[in-house]
Amino acid sequence: MAKKITVTLPKGVAVWPKLNEVDVYQPVDKKGKPSGAEKRRFITRLEFNDEDHRKVDTYLKKVLADNDMEGANLPWKDEKKDGKKTGKKHLEMTSGEKYPPPFIDSKGNEIPRSKVKIGGGSILKIDVTVNPYTGFGGGINLYMNDIMIVELKQRERNKMAVEEGGFVYDGSGDEDESEDLDDAGAPQNPVDLDDEADLPF
Repeated sequence: MAKKITVTLPKGVAVWPKLNEVDVYQPVDKKGKPSGAEKRRFITRLEFNDEDHRKVDTYLKKVLADNDMEGANLPWKDEKKDGKKTGKKHLEMTSGEKYPPPFIDSKGNEIPRSKVKIGGGSILKIDVTVNPYTGFGGGINLYMNDIMIVELKQRERNKMAVEEGGFVYDGSGDEDESEDLDDAGAPQNPVDLDDEADLPF
C-alpha cells in the first residue's frame, strides 16, 4: 500500500475556491447525461510562482517514483480562458463534505469558518495529505488538513444591495458560538499517516 504523508505547501493564490460551502459536482458522460455519484467536497486550486511551481512538481514526481508509479497522474489542472488552455497549471486539492478544513490566520490562530469568506485571489498556505492511488491509471490526490490565510480577498458583495431602514448586523449573538456547528473545522481527513514531512519551500 502506498504511503500517505502530510506536507505544508508553499503559499499560493487561490483559484476558484469553494472553501466556505460544499461544491457539488455531477460527473457526466460524453452525451451530457449524469454518470456516477455526484461529488460533494470543499475544493480549491493554487497558483504558485514559477520557482515554487517547479519545487512542488519535482516533489510530487518524487512521491510517484518512491511508490513505483512514475508517469501517473498529478493533481495539476490546466487554466482555461474562453475555453482555451493558457499554458498555466494550478494545483487542485479537496476535502470531503464531512471534513471542512479549519481556517487559521498568519499567527496560527483558528478563525471561525463563518467569519471569513475566502475568495479568489486570496493568498493561502495549505497543509495537505498526499494520497497516492493506483486505480484509474494511478496518481496523487491532495486532501486539505488546514488552511492558513496569508492574505484574504473576500468575495465581492453586491454594492447595489442597500435597503433604507432595513436590518443591519450589529455583531449581537457572537457571545455563544458553541452551538454553531458550521464553525467546527475538522482537524484533518481521517487517514492513517505513515509519515509526516515538511517541504523545504
